[in-house]
Amino acid sequence: MSNSENVVYIFVDEAGDMDFSVNGSKYYMFNFLVKQRPFKVHEHIANYRYSLLERNLDKFDGRRLDIEYFHAHNDNKYIKDELFNTISTFDKNRVKVYSYILEKPKVNPKKRKEKEQFYIDNLNYSIQRLLHKLQIDSNFIIITDRLPVQKNKKKQIGALKKGIKEYLRTNELDIRYDIFHHASASSANLQIVDYISWAIFRKYEREESVYYDKIKMYILDEDIMTKDREVNHYEK
Repeated sequence: MSNSENVVYIFVDEAGDMDFSVNGSKYYMFNFLVKQRPFKVHEHIANYRYSLLERNLDKFDGRRLDIEYFHAHNDNKYIKDELFNTISTFDKNRVKVYSYILEKPKVNPKKRKEKEQFYIDNLNYSIQRLLHKLQIDSNFIIITDRLPVQKNKKKQIGALKKGIKEYLRTNELDIRYDIFHHASASSANLQIVDYISWAIFRKYEREESVYYDKIKMYILDEDIMTKDREVNHYEK
């Protein structure tokens, strides 16, 4: 077996929606969390969740918290603050975040009608850009949240595999990879990338940067894509 510290883990989360009407989000994005073992905060996050469950036993606190896993959209401000404070303590040399951001109002009207192909093309392109930015030269594992619809799972895996194969072939790399879909409750890192993705989305969609400021030190790059796939690089 290869040394686990040489294996790169890439956790994937998406934010926004594919609704191009006035009711949809302004942005759609793929966010990637890149880490290597050992993962040092899993036990801390698990213990914090158990502490929240134990609050149900406190006779002076009538609020019942039934938390199976952390999810930024659903968690209250108290929990968000605690989780973001934990996330902000990572070693920034061992944690990287890449965000591929689509400005939906600038998307070519023809592409808006071909949502499935639009999704595939951009996920394909975004994973290639990430691998290029990482200059990856070791085996890697990609983990996404378990998708409820089988069709979506096949679409996502197909897009990721296509992008990876193109990158490996172009760069003549002989390295191995695998892609897994896991339930968020099984993975602290999927919960972490969900939190990071939520913070980045809020920063762009609502111009709220309070939580974004806690994770921006990990950002490798933010690519803002226009209809012509022009890229505006984030100025750090």
